[in-house]
Amino acid sequence: MSKAKFAAGLMLLSIAFTFSWPVQAVADAYALGVKQFGAKTYPLAAANFKKAIAANPKNDSARYYYALSLHYNKDIAAATKAYAELIRMMPDSNGAGYARAALLTLDPALLRTLPASTRVIQQQSSQMSASSAIISGTQFQAGQSGGRSSSSDTMPDECRVYYTLEHNCFVIDAYVNGRPMKMIFDTGAAICAFGKNNFAASGIDVPTGKPSGEVHGIGDGGAQSAWDATVDLKVGTIERKRFPVKVQTQLGEYPLLGQTFFQDFTYTIDNGAQSIHFVKKRNRSGSIYADPSRDPNAVPFTRERNELAISIEVNGRPTKMYFDTGASVVTLTHEQCRSLGITIPEDAQVATVQGIAGSSRARVFNVTSIKVGGITKRDFPVWVPDSEMAGVGLLGQTFYNDCQYTIDYERGYIHFMRR
Repeated sequence: MSKAKFAAGLMLLSIAFTFSWPVQAVADAYALGVKQFGAKTYPLAAANFKKAIAANPKNDSARYYYALSLHYNKDIAAATKAYAELIRMMPDSNGAGYARAALLTLDPALLRTLPASTRVIQQQSSQMSASSAIISGTQFQAGQSGGRSSSSDTMPDECRVYYTLEHNCFVIDAYVNGRPMKMIFDTGAAICAFGKNNFAASGIDVPTGKPSGEVHGIGDGGAQSAWDATVDLKVGTIERKRFPVKVQTQLGEYPLLGQTFFQDFTYTIDNGAQSIHFVKKRNRSGSIYADPSRDPNAVPFTRERNELAISIEVNGRPTKMYFDTGASVVTLTHEQCRSLGITIPEDAQVATVQGIAGSSRARVFNVTSIKVGGITKRDFPVWVPDSEMAGVGLLGQTFYNDCQYTIDYERGYIHFMRR
């Protein structure tokens, strides 16, 4: 400023004035930023959140929304840096939890170098970070790629694949166009889903041109543009040639192995051996189960799109959920809570879920009971994301991670066996 040579007394007056209005100014800047973010004017929102941060560097909400504004404005490098700075400064804040969920998609390698949260939620049969969980419930619209078998596919009578558990998800080894790639085995994904980032990391050409449709799922990012692609996809001794998949701009560290790949198989998941045993379908009479309707541990399912819909009881009242091995936790929607007469406690833990459409805030609390077939679990944690899921919750890994179970497509049953 040209008046920088003013007398020292005037400078002191200026400094006094500067510090006389920050509380109101910060409040206005943050509130304005929120309003502009809601209007999707992300550059303006980022500028106001930056002002709020300058006045109060420990405002984790302002820092998170600043990073999110950059993210939605497609300034990925700046957003990544802002998310990381928030985690370094305030690793146990709510904003840091949301930032971790974002970096899980944008830069998982960087995320592994950042401080972890010390806050944890104790979950039945498992422990998970209070900051985030992974859920899927993937749905595709427009130009949907369906699975199919071809004469060039390798479809063995049986195949056993081993997995590791990461964030309570089944991570398996696959080959995509001959390149090794880890994928999440996900019964909640309608088809096989990749991010351009997954392709690029393995040296596979990414699709270009106009998107062929949209992918919908959990997260506050809304519908994501998706492209059709075909790949040679191999898992164990099962291999599908020129197999149709969907590719979106960004996905998590691992792509999703969905229903279209393994729909021709019955499979048993053994959590003790950490293996998935695939058996090729033959016909309805060829089911290995004589009369599942008489087995209390056999839970019937119906197909909704490619989701496995099952009837369960929460606090003794019936509802529907999707059986989802790609979901690390059990989720309910706000709509389900209302129909079940469940009130979300005011002191519920605030956490973050990471889905196909980005991250979303969630509330975590315990319900009295969840009953699936002959299995009942009491005082059990559920997650209720702010982002709705078409009125249907997900039955994730924390419910059945102490079971062995078989998906019997011939008769439409999931057979559970406690280990």
